[in-house]
Amino acid sequence: MNTNMTTREKIVELGRDFVQHLGYHAFRYQLIAKKLDIKNAAVHHYFPSKEHLGVAIIEKDLADFQTLVQMTQRSPAREKAEALIGAYSSYYKAGKNLCVIGACVSAFAEVPEKMSIAAKHYLDVIYQWLVNVFTEGLANGEFHFTESPENMAALWMAALPGALQGAKARGGHYFEQVLEQLRKSLH
Repeated sequence: MNTNMTTREKIVELGRDFVQHLGYHAFRYQLIAKKLDIKNAAVHHYFPSKEHLGVAIIEKDLADFQTLVQMTQRSPAREKAEALIGAYSSYYKAGKNLCVIGACVSAFAEVPEKMSIAAKHYLDVIYQWLVNVFTEGLANGEFHFTESPENMAALWMAALPGALQGAKARGGHYFEQVLEQLRKSLH
């Protein structure tokens, strides 16, 4: 973990890591406090409730996604799609069972309202970005699929988190199979 991070930033980063490894319901402030060698009260000082921390985790993940979007802004559509696959590959390689979106969606009916609003917004941002990438790729001849960009975005939005979750039970080969099928879906 970056030593230049503030305590608040470290809490968010550790919270995100625990959410991705354990899921939203399984992670606890005690895990963060122990890892940072601080008291639970210190975590509560920055985030009075798990809902506040959950929203901060979603916002941090969204900010990281927006950085990916910025970094690939001038790239061909295929490279943009591959960047998203790369993000999921890095989650898998880090032993994460969930992406933040997958964690929120799997517990959507139980997460607090502010978190569900933030998660839906994040989902909408990724979905619209994918629609734009797929529309661009079709228009410039990089992609040759017959589905609508909206349908293809929906497929990718379901498959990427699902591949990460399914790999826990089925292994890395399954994860790579799904990614390969997503790549082939663009031809």
